[in-house]
Amino acid sequence: MLEDCDFFLKGLRPTFAVCYNPQGSRVMGKRWADALRFVGIGWYVAACILLGTLGGRWLGQQLGGDSTIAILTIVGLLLGLTVAFLGIYRMLRSMLSEGGQDDRGED
Repeated sequence: MLEDCDFFLKGLRPTFAVCYNPQGSRVMGKRWADALRFVGIGWYVAACILLGTLGGRWLGQQLGGDSTIAILTIVGLLLGLTVAFLGIYRMLRSMLSEGGQDDRGED
């Protein structure tokens, strides 16, 4: 992929170089793209857990009672964790399948 680039920044490893291939489209190092995907996964997990917990707490406050708030907060947390786990599984499965296709195409 990066062998097609016309220009590499001096002093940097080629995987971090941003350059243009002969067709003129921009090519970014695979490491940066993968790193940004993992950052996105982290934000996804945080949002799922936070929204699940806050949603359970809000629902508990609407229904009233201290024990109801505690129970629904825990239920919301568990629901957020479940959604986060399933989302991570789907994201990583697609990343791994794309990685396998890239490796086969370069040979």
